Amino acid sequence: MQFDVVIKGGCVIDGTEKERFKADVYVKDGKIVEIAADEKPNVVATEIIDATGKIVSPGFIDTHVHSDIMLLWDRQHANGLYQGVTTEVLGQDGLSYAPLSEANLSMYAKYLAGLNGRPPISWDWSTVAEYRQQFHRTVAINTVYQVPHGALRLETVGMKDVPLTGESMKKAKALLDQGLKEGAAAFSTGLSYYPCSYSDTEEMIELCKTVAENDSVYVTHLRSVFRGEPFDPVLEAIEIAEKSGAKLHFSHFRTTPETAGKVDEVMKHIDAAYQRGVDLTLELYPYPSGSGYAVIFLPPWAVEDGFDATLERLRNQSLRKRMMEGIEANTIECVGHFTHLKKNPQYIGRSFIDVARERGQSVPDMICDILLEEELEVGFFTTPPFDAPDIWEQINKDVLELLSRPYYMVGSDGIPLGKNPHPRAFGTFPRLLRFCREYGFRLETMINRMTKTAADRFGLKDRGTVEVGKAADLVVFDPDSVRDTATYLLSRSAPEGISHVLVNGEVAVRNEKVTGVFAGQALSRQF
Repeated sequence: MQFDVVIKGGCVIDGTEKERFKADVYVKDGKIVEIAADEKPNVVATEIIDATGKIVSPGFIDTHVHSDIMLLWDRQHANGLYQGVTTEVLGQDGLSYAPLSEANLSMYAKYLAGLNGRPPISWDWSTVAEYRQQFHRTVAINTVYQVPHGALRLETVGMKDVPLTGESMKKAKALLDQGLKEGAAAFSTGLSYYPCSYSDTEEMIELCKTVAENDSVYVTHLRSVFRGEPFDPVLEAIEIAEKSGAKLHFSHFRTTPETAGKVDEVMKHIDAAYQRGVDLTLELYPYPSGSGYAVIFLPPWAVEDGFDATLERLRNQSLRKRMMEGIEANTIECVGHFTHLKKNPQYIGRSFIDVARERGQSVPDMICDILLEEELEVGFFTTPPFDAPDIWEQINKDVLELLSRPYYMVGSDGIPLGKNPHPRAFGTFPRLLRFCREYGFRLETMINRMTKTAADRFGLKDRGTVEVGKAADLVVFDPDSVRDTATYLLSRSAPEGISHVLVNGEVAVRNEKVTGVFAGQALSRQF
């Protein structure tokens, strides 16, 4: 048999947590067709990759990423490929673009521009099926899509702080059911983001009954506040899962600088739910701060009715005092560094405090003006504890302690937008591989969390392991040298030590350089 690719001389870590073993991996027609411990004589292949001294693993699955729109613009997606990522799960936090009517898609594209950009792509879809097709064999990586809660609300009750009940709820459930049947792998929400956060617990339970009927997964970015009253968002998520019967997945759940070293405390309700049989999983990224889009700092009334109405309120100086008070009262603290600005590029990389001081404004007043000047297209990362290395070190250890749990996986929460985005979009996976070397974490366990655990959760039965018959999504890396180089101050920096990446049997990275191959497929949940 003539093969397309043969990876020779490497140690295979197959994704199952079993011990590594030396073997050659043979690829033909996009599949792994043979794994042989003994070298085959007279092998004929289009390409032979020498993996001597290296690890051969399944392609990494990024279970949480915001590349929805930029991936349709920058289809090569080098920031993901260079990390060894072969599949990304899109539609996160309830903030994505299907199913949406033409008018709602146009509005939401402008409203979410600070998160996903607004490049000159076609924007010519309405259903989940049509949106997923945009990514099929047109981009460099595989994609998985989730039906976003925000889209369901826009298509039923609009961008309004009103209950989703009655006929509106019936329509929302029908749209959710249709999207799941059209290949979406899960239902996502971001209960700190509008319009998702206008919902209540009962709304989420009712929607998740449709998720359960489809044997799918409820993916939640936890709520930060509910109607101004303190509550436990973890318990809310567990209640939604238990009352609806849906499988539960927590987005980017980890310790923070405020909770560093308190893994048992932050996990107590989740561990208890897992022990009593709740079907749950979680993901994390290995950094001490997050990133987002600056619209989230505005109070809920300020963004009702969407993009145009939000800009009009920002222009209205009679509302400015109330707007600023709302920002100060928001449970999402208005602190950070700018990552994406088109009209004020001089502020990129600088802190809100420094920019406000330079402009002679308070931080809330400055944020209002910047949002207005940029027409909401403002990205930021939350300021990490630059001057507290002990906190960084503890969070690193917490990350590994969390990943020792069998129901944890890896999601970068990467936002590949802006001149200096959060480094997680460029360094998450090699950073964790480096942690294995530096902290003595078992590499076989880490690879499992990056591959099979994620594939199992999202129903990707032909991915996640190095196994005959599986899709040939493969990574070749040097365990002794792999490392991230992206930092908060210089994030667009590729990792080192990941030499080759195959997507559906095609070489997408060769000798640490992307090849220009667009072999990605739009993957469906398999039952």
